[in-house]
Amino acid sequence: MSIRIVPNDQPDKERGNTRGASFIPPVLFTNLKTLYQQRAERLKTLATESNPFASYLNFVAEVVQAQQKALYDNPLDIELDELLRHSHQEDRIPLDCKTLHRSQHWQNILHALMAELRFTVPEHVKPTLENLAKNSAQELEEMASALLKSEFSKVSADQAVFVWAALSVYWVQMASLIPGKARAESGEHRQFCPVCGSIPVASVVQIGTHQGLRYLHCNLCESEWHVVRIKCSNCEQTRDLNYWSLESEQAAIKAESCGDCGSYLKILYQEKDPGVDAVADDLASLILDAKMEEEGFARSSLNPFLFPNK
Repeated sequence: MSIRIVPNDQPDKERGNTRGASFIPPVLFTNLKTLYQQRAERLKTLATESNPFASYLNFVAEVVQAQQKALYDNPLDIELDELLRHSHQEDRIPLDCKTLHRSQHWQNILHALMAELRFTVPEHVKPTLENLAKNSAQELEEMASALLKSEFSKVSADQAVFVWAALSVYWVQMASLIPGKARAESGEHRQFCPVCGSIPVASVVQIGTHQGLRYLHCNLCESEWHVVRIKCSNCEQTRDLNYWSLESEQAAIKAESCGDCGSYLKILYQEKDPGVDAVADDLASLILDAKMEEEGFARSSLNPFLFPNK
């Protein structure tokens, strides 16, 4: 594991890690106060008449606003010190989405989302919410486990969106409470989130304090972790990378393809558009995905609002 989340009592100089002028933060945790509101606004901005996915972008904006309300109506108060110490000692990801024991809290969030959305979603979506609400607690847990293990065929794509939205709020809350820090170590293997082990939705080249640095954005806990540019984020090769866009060389959204593993990941450039959001702009640029598929490349990422059909 090349990025580790370690307890605060671990010295910064352990394994040669220093915080000099050239220090690059390995992980950026999300800002809970602005995450969902900014994303909802971005989705609505992107939902122009010229965008063929405008209606879906507006629908996702409603879900994101419901996530924000559920976040504040269902605060999470847990201690993660012991969990972090054990994961550090055993060299494990602290909030591993495939193995972490989930509490009832995420289901409370799911029911809050469904209660909020039943009045705002389009008529054709309401039966999905009604059917989802009929599932027992055990059935919901089974659906969650399947999604977190990437067994997408076990959950219908329309229901998966709402289940994942609730799981994401839960993981975002836990990530914000981690009593530790991130540390970069020797080695690579950065294709998975060092906080929860999920995969990215896209990558973002930052401006401001982290000018020019590329961070992959987690599709579950919303954390971002540093991966150097000009390297495939999936297989870490550097020799056969190409960059694709639908506009020009100055486009704010491009796809980085790798000839070695046949995958691609979108890169969003804040320098070209400071308002880009990994989830929103990925959805709004699905035409680029179609182009990449025509060229024979497969996504190495997953958008939380775009699950594979059975």
